[in-house]
Amino acid sequence: MVRKAEFDGDDFILAAIGLIAHGGPTAATMNAIAISAGAPTGSIYHRFKSRSALLGAAWLYALSAMSDEILPDLMLGQSDDAVSALIRWVEMNPAMARMIMLYSENDLIDGELPPTLHKELNQANQKLGTGLSTLLKHRRKALTAANLALANFAVFDGPIAAMKPFLRSNSRVMPALNMAICRKAALACTQTSLELLE
Repeated sequence: MVRKAEFDGDDFILAAIGLIAHGGPTAATMNAIAISAGAPTGSIYHRFKSRSALLGAAWLYALSAMSDEILPDLMLGQSDDAVSALIRWVEMNPAMARMIMLYSENDLIDGELPPTLHKELNQANQKLGTGLSTLLKHRRKALTAANLALANFAVFDGPIAAMKPFLRSNSRVMPALNMAICRKAALACTQTSLELLE
């Protein structure tokens, strides 16, 4: 009879996301991740060959979850709905949101990734790029580098910047800007940025 593993990859991924969300990338050591998951450190290496592989998997996990929420609206050309979905996702998944919105992929991954994971990360980023391209097509705007950059700012960079005061706040302290204000700022940024498309 084959014994089922007590811990699976998601246990370690979610532990890593929680540590990064509250202490930054340096908090997610393999030992700290194991302790947070309630597992022996050696069990991590049965699933991930390195810390980079684990943190890359954590980044992919969060990025894919966010993408699943906003892509349907982007593919329909609904920018406001996509940003509203992004904001709802942030509110429902604060740890994942803090990780991918306060840090970059390079902040987490400092070594080689397994080829399969590297491919999956590229595919996830390409899916988001396709969503932006489709948004431009719906708005009957040219697929130029400038327009793609503006669309990216309108849907991601601007709204994320607007939400950072909320994301950076300590849960024990009332943020200077509450989420309702951040939401209004994010949507205003989206609408204003898209008006600049050529």
